[in-house]
Amino acid sequence: MLYYLLFLFVAFGSKLVLAVAMIYLLLPADPRCTECDGDTLLLRMGPVGRATSWLLFGQLQRRWCPRCGWEGMARPGPRVEAEPAAERRGTPA
Repeated sequence: MLYYLLFLFVAFGSKLVLAVAMIYLLLPADPRCTECDGDTLLLRMGPVGRATSWLLFGQLQRRWCPRCGWEGMARPGPRVEAEPAAERRGTPA
């Protein structure tokens, strides 16, 4: 019985794990739009999206570009800290 379960995992389970990993790696990891290179906004996911994100340890986001209307799934990218407004204007804080 144990060999039968091991065979099923090797034959089917490992292929499923590899397919999910490859699909995840194909998702964009940049918070920029893939169509117009604009900034995207993070959207709230429905129950199926939340369950999928939970299975991937919270590493899945649904994003939307207000500039061109693109909407899709993405990986969380590197976090960029915003600089204070006083430094952006060139005046000392």
